[in-house]
Amino acid sequence: MERINYLFHRYYEQTATDEEVRELMELLKDPSQDAKLSALLEQQWEGLVTADPRFTAAKGLPVLNRALGKEDKVRFLPRLGWVAAAAVILLGGVTAFLWQQPVKKPQQAQVIMPGSNKAMLILADGSSVTLDSAGKQVIKQGNTTIMQSGGQLQYAANGNNSTISYNTLRTPRGGQFRLTLPDGSAVWLNAASSITYPTAFTGADRTVKVTGEAYFEIAKMADKPFRVKISERTTINVLGTNFNINAYTDEPFTNTTLLEGSIGVMTGDNQQVVLRPGQQARTTGTGVKVLDNTDLDQVVAWKNGAFNFDGTDLSSVLRQLSRWYDVEVVFEGKIPQRRFGGAIQRNLQLQQVLRILEKMNIKFRMDGRKLIVEQEQRS
Repeated sequence: MERINYLFHRYYEQTATDEEVRELMELLKDPSQDAKLSALLEQQWEGLVTADPRFTAAKGLPVLNRALGKEDKVRFLPRLGWVAAAAVILLGGVTAFLWQQPVKKPQQAQVIMPGSNKAMLILADGSSVTLDSAGKQVIKQGNTTIMQSGGQLQYAANGNNSTISYNTLRTPRGGQFRLTLPDGSAVWLNAASSITYPTAFTGADRTVKVTGEAYFEIAKMADKPFRVKISERTTINVLGTNFNINAYTDEPFTNTTLLEGSIGVMTGDNQQVVLRPGQQARTTGTGVKVLDNTDLDQVVAWKNGAFNFDGTDLSSVLRQLSRWYDVEVVFEGKIPQRRFGGAIQRNLQLQQVLRILEKMNIKFRMDGRKLIVEQEQRS
């Protein structure tokens, strides 16, 4: 089901390659795909405002045959009948076969797909390389070799690096990526995040700078501490450990959560708070507060392909959705006061996630890539 769903939406959004279009057309000819295709067509058909009244079953079948390159071989799909055929014609844009004058296509709600592995690598000379889930390439930069395989980027230093150069890996809204640093440390970047790092760790320490959200698994080097600069005021000091940093500028706090090992959170006044596993340092403009018994599954849910909304308010939920689905969130009136529970996979379409959230009596509507939270109705 995943493949035909992927091809169908790629075709509908006019982003499919010629090879993907041919593959979809072959699937449409296969009778064993009728049930899957019916479900997809029903979903799209329901989103159409109106269907042209001149379109009938008698007219639709021959046109569908011609659209798919068949000779009277297409049967009506069992669940939707001629409506499914009509949906194919409307979605495929081939109604010109029926009428000489163009027919205005009904308005269709835009399908908002989830984020994916994509990022931009900015090299030391200022040039940039686009990365995505399908990419496979080797990039040479001085004595450093950079290898991309799908959604992962890995560095390998060859020989001595007398000159330190810096790279930046940046994910857009709706993107994520994994990075292996020159020392073997692994970093997962969430959407709308970045990490700046040297192409080789040649000094007394290993220092990187992060914006947004990142999860770290640090390679242990006792003689060379690892440091993460979050801002001019906050630095994380590490020896070897696993931790998550959430430092989005639109969040009320910067949260550093320790899963394993030991880290110190140092603020601008040179005071350091040392965390134990399970603790979280919540940094504000006035200092650091340490929280015990943090829900670690919730903190790293994004890395594991899920949203965990246990105890999360609506504003926080929508900030996460906004970054992952690359949509703008607008509230009509006051923000509804709701707290959510449970987890949702991050591979769902936005509309599917919203249908789940609407069970909390919150209404949404879409205007392009703008997600509007409707005014709460008072009884």
